[in-house]
Amino acid sequence: MRANRARKKLLEGGLISGPSLYFPAPEIAEEAAQYGFDFVWIDWQHGGWSEATISAAMAAFTNVSTVPLVRTLGPDPAWIGRVLDLGALGVIVPMVETPAQCEAIVRAAKFPPRGSRSATGLRTPYHAKQERYDYLQGAFDYTQRSNEQILTIVMVETATGVQNVREMMAVPDIDCVLIGPYDLSRSLGAERMSDRQVEDLVQEVLSASRATGVAAGYVTNSPAEAESRAAQGFRMVCPGHDITQLVEAFNEMRKCAERLVEKNRTMPESGKN
Repeated sequence: MRANRARKKLLEGGLISGPSLYFPAPEIAEEAAQYGFDFVWIDWQHGGWSEATISAAMAAFTNVSTVPLVRTLGPDPAWIGRVLDLGALGVIVPMVETPAQCEAIVRAAKFPPRGSRSATGLRTPYHAKQERYDYLQGAFDYTQRSNEQILTIVMVETATGVQNVREMMAVPDIDCVLIGPYDLSRSLGAERMSDRQVEDLVQEVLSASRATGVAAGYVTNSPAEAESRAAQGFRMVCPGHDITQLVEAFNEMRKCAERLVEKNRTMPESGKN
């Protein structure tokens, strides 16, 4: 089975970055897969994705090094197993608060003996390295080797989760604990994600990461924020999201259109066609 570059980087102490995609457009995922990101994150939880569009998007990652991740609807083992069967090489599971939840998530993502995932899946044989394509042999290879390659990320988004974060990081095969700052701030009743009480908890997660060696991530929203959090020691960040980047692009186009209208309005009549 091909190596999961993103997981390898994290386990070796490195940093991974990539965008998240909310719009359920396999064509956008196909474009994003061409740029060499460590990962592209398909957001099933908050985006418009369905199983059908996720499946179509996964096809774009078969022959590239960029790792497809899916944020699931929640910790249900059926959701985790389903997106992995469709071809995801990792899961991001939201709203996790306890070590017991972490263990159940890992078990859902791994085949026996580590876990209880059912073999094998629609697109999983395509991840196997073969000199000559053989679907069944690829399926067997994937089932035997994928436990070492599936990236398992849990999100900490409440004060309870932060309180338990060191114990959560101690669960074998939890590869990264990812902070969701917006839900974390709301759970505290904070007005802004930058409030001191929120940042104190963020730094607790970072401190736990340094103590345990398990990566901590932060859902950043721009290149500048990604660079800032990476400088602090966070090892999974997002330089942007399709939904925010498209808003910025359309705003720039709108400003251009307004300038053109204004320029045309102020031109002398003789200069107009």
